Amino acid sequence: MKYIAIVAALAAAPAQAYITKESYVVSGDAQRFTVRYEPGSAARQYWCAAGQFVDNHLAMLPTTPIYRLSPRPLARGEGMTVSISPEGAIGDTGVAVFPPPDHLSAGFAASLCDARYPLAR
Repeated sequence: MKYIAIVAALAAAPAQAYITKESYVVSGDAQRFTVRYEPGSAARQYWCAAGQFVDNHLAMLPTTPIYRLSPRPLARGEGMTVSISPEGAIGDTGVAVFPPPDHLSAGFAASLCDARYPLAR
């Protein structure tokens, strides 16, 4: 009986989130995933986390397209939701790229990463 309770507790627990090299938290699956809100982050940091999630966690090709589902601009306290499916995409990345694409590849998105350093006190 004790083992059934343990299995039930594990099944009810939320799926583990992926944490990028820059400490961004990404949760979801290949069809829809969200990069958790981080104060002061720009669109490129959210794309960076999405690219790393697709490249490293989902082990997909760097050419895999990623589409933005969250409207621009992001509301305060809201993370960015993206997908590898164009369904529901807003058609704008929020990143200055010429000509403006409706998506970014996972490899390009991951290349937008900046190192995050702790604030000096």
